[in-house]
Amino acid sequence: MTYKYIDVYTLIEPEVLKLRNIGVETANLDCRLLLSKSLRRRESVYNHQNIFISQSEIAKFRSLIQQRLKGKPVSRIINRRNFWKKEFELNEETLDPRSDSETLIETIIEQYKEKLQFLKILDLGSGSGCLGLSLLEEYPQSEASFFDISQKSLEIVKKNALNLGLSERSKYINLNWKVDGWDKKLITIEKNIKYDVIISNPPYIPTDIIKTLKKEVQKHDPFVALNGGKDGLDAYKSILPKLLNIIKSDGKIFLEIGKGQENCVIKIATEHGLSLKELKKDLSGVTRVLIFIVK
Repeated sequence: MTYKYIDVYTLIEPEVLKLRNIGVETANLDCRLLLSKSLRRRESVYNHQNIFISQSEIAKFRSLIQQRLKGKPVSRIINRRNFWKKEFELNEETLDPRSDSETLIETIIEQYKEKLQFLKILDLGSGSGCLGLSLLEEYPQSEASFFDISQKSLEIVKKNALNLGLSERSKYINLNWKVDGWDKKLITIEKNIKYDVIISNPPYIPTDIIKTLKKEVQKHDPFVALNGGKDGLDAYKSILPKLLNIIKSDGKIFLEIGKGQENCVIKIATEHGLSLKELKKDLSGVTRVLIFIVK
């Protein structure tokens, strides 16, 4: 097999221009990530680097660029996404983590400043596990349970936990919050030990709105991880009535919400024995996280 010795920017420049021409703002980064994928490297290559590359690897790179030109997100092509301080693997049943959700992690760190305390954490609707695993990284004495309807998502959580060295402090629970009695099953699995922290980024986009989202989202994120039902509140209506049964009396609940949903979610929570402690805005100034405690 013959290899070419070439600098990265010379190789990617034509592809960067193609992506810029269709409005991709991260064209250079996207090309470098896709080139790394073609070279089977975990770390990103950089413009100034010189690399050895074969014709088959160049062909692979260009085929990945074609996927990107058709609107497929880079994270879905390489099946990885950076979140908080680490990189997480994804599959077709996990939501692509968003930077907005890092507000959840920031909020918990503000509330629990002592990093060496023990916290029993529930990541409710865990997807890739990025929330709960990020918390286990921050709180090295703590444990997390990952709850998801999708067994395939839980397999990715296991893989991410293994990659990050967090398997021993992780538990995986395959349940469906739409099925009545899920809270009793959960607490039985947990041997009647309740949680200090419950964190959740549930589906909250109204069904009719999904078709108006960017194609990258509506075509490549799993529908079940986006769909909040007619009013976007289905998940909260399933989750909130049960949380009193699984949270410790001094525990805290951290929920991500969609823009403008705070009043509705607060109403559901207060009707079921919870009290709003605080709201937290994301970098855009949108109320993104609600903190609830037991009344």
